[in-house]
Amino acid sequence: MNKTIHFLLLLVLLCGISLPLQAQIPHLVFHAELGGDEMIPSVNTPGKGLVTFLFTPDRQNVDVSGMLVKLNGTVTSAKIRRGITGQTGPEIFDLTPYINDRHIIGQVPVPDILLHNLLTNSVYVEVKTTAHPNGEIRGQFTCEVDLDYKALLTGDQVIPPSGSNAIAYGGLHFPLGSEDLVYAFTYRGLSSAITSVAMYEGIPGQTAVPPIYMNKVVGGLIQGLIELDTIDPEFLRKAVEGRYYVLIRTVNYPQGEIMGKLEHIGFFGSLAPVNGIQQLPPPIPPTPGFGFSSTTPSGDLDSLTTWVFINNILPTSVALHIGEPTQNGPQLFEFGPSQIPGWYVQKYAVTEQQLTDFAQGRMYIQVKTAANPDGAIRGVMKNTLRKGYAFDLCGIQMVPPTSSDALGVAVASVDLANCYLNYKAITDGLASVPVDAYFAQANVGANGIAFHGMPLTEPIIAGSHEIMAVLGPIIENGGSYVQIGTMGNPNGEIRGQVRRGFTCPEVVSATSLEQVTEVNVSPVPFNDFLNVSLTSKESFEARLIMHDILGAPAYVQNINIVQGEQNIAISTLQLPAGFYSISLEIPTENASVLLKKVVKTQ
Repeated sequence: MNKTIHFLLLLVLLCGISLPLQAQIPHLVFHAELGGDEMIPSVNTPGKGLVTFLFTPDRQNVDVSGMLVKLNGTVTSAKIRRGITGQTGPEIFDLTPYINDRHIIGQVPVPDILLHNLLTNSVYVEVKTTAHPNGEIRGQFTCEVDLDYKALLTGDQVIPPSGSNAIAYGGLHFPLGSEDLVYAFTYRGLSSAITSVAMYEGIPGQTAVPPIYMNKVVGGLIQGLIELDTIDPEFLRKAVEGRYYVLIRTVNYPQGEIMGKLEHIGFFGSLAPVNGIQQLPPPIPPTPGFGFSSTTPSGDLDSLTTWVFINNILPTSVALHIGEPTQNGPQLFEFGPSQIPGWYVQKYAVTEQQLTDFAQGRMYIQVKTAANPDGAIRGVMKNTLRKGYAFDLCGIQMVPPTSSDALGVAVASVDLANCYLNYKAITDGLASVPVDAYFAQANVGANGIAFHGMPLTEPIIAGSHEIMAVLGPIIENGGSYVQIGTMGNPNGEIRGQVRRGFTCPEVVSATSLEQVTEVNVSPVPFNDFLNVSLTSKESFEARLIMHDILGAPAYVQNINIVQGEQNIAISTLQLPAGFYSISLEIPTENASVLLKKVVKTQ
């Protein structure tokens, strides 16, 4: 609850300008969770799947990774198709060539229609098997975004029209993982005191569904929190479908003075306040002006449409600028007036760079007045994209590495305010059911302290976690990982660094290391020296690494493996007593194999 109150302040007052916004457009991340219940008609199968799309920065290609598990039959095809939930549609492209047994991995050129349909929730993946030739599992792709909704309330939208000239504009904000919705509306010209503000599923007066009240008015704004567990569990989905209306009743208009339809701003859109706090420098004395802007990209991302409502001041200019949140930048264009005072709408083409500026929070609304010709209020157009990550898990990422053939695929995201972590992971080939799963803080090659325990579900682990804001930049810079332990590997069987990319081999041992046989390590236990003998079918460069019980490298030796038999002497005189693991690695192949676990007694 306290964190959501922070979101309210962030939305209404600061809009996140105190922190640099992370670049989002290079990291469009989508995922689909597959199951038989998504098929049309539904299929009774234990089969599950998770597929992730990670767009390259130029959006010309998409890195695909996925896992298909517990299917009743052998996969015969996997197709990406166009269609919304509950409907079937034509093929966009074929994933079948990128399947290696259970694992999907590859880079696919982006068809022209792909991104537009992904951003409208109109793409799904369908997997057919020998047991179910018409399809065994299916899943709809969703984008890693928060949910924002907007509404313009006027008298002519009331049924019957009220005749009031009053107006209100604002919306709702839902960060994934939160337990609450934030609402905020600014209003002007109401005839009398507000008696109620509520959301209705369907036209007010024509529905029996109880309304959701938003009656808190603070500082001239309708603003507050709605606890999700007190409303319809399907509210967020229904609101995306445009099934809710906002109605303000007043003393003079008990049936409703102004009303508006709640609209989802779309994935990769923006809903943000415009106020004096963001103005550079802030006006003295402070201006009473306040407003909201909302922005929605076109499906092919070549244009934006921006709506602006300004209240409590008389603008002489409302313009769109490009610049850092803490700097003043050049004007892109000035909005023209509309028939509604204070209401501005403009659709405009954008270049690739301007789209990136929008994604990175470098577009802002600047409002000038006669009293403040250099700027009275300002609002950064902060979008809903979360910092998204798609990555894989395997034994070679463990510290020290394990010889497990298990694999995992995961997707995670953090909101721009660094308050909520959402995640989903799928695994296959684990030695047993998970006994431990967590997020931890550490860079590649090191072990760290866990900051979130994940639910022990199989084969898909999903959840969300309220995090400290300091963890957001750490995750963004690759300083966290997911680790899963099993009965046979309680200290961890597989691990994956939270990143944007995939590093696990399709088959863990498909490297030069598979040519190594007949490994022997002696003496065990050891004191001042160790001898490693092995046989290899080919020659290659590698390195021998010993890790201590905490996973820290204690000994590293670069070696040339030669074809045939080989003995490697290791001086361990300087090592303290304790438990160690010996691994052979080929860094250029991202490959590692555990040779033996040993103990030094003195």
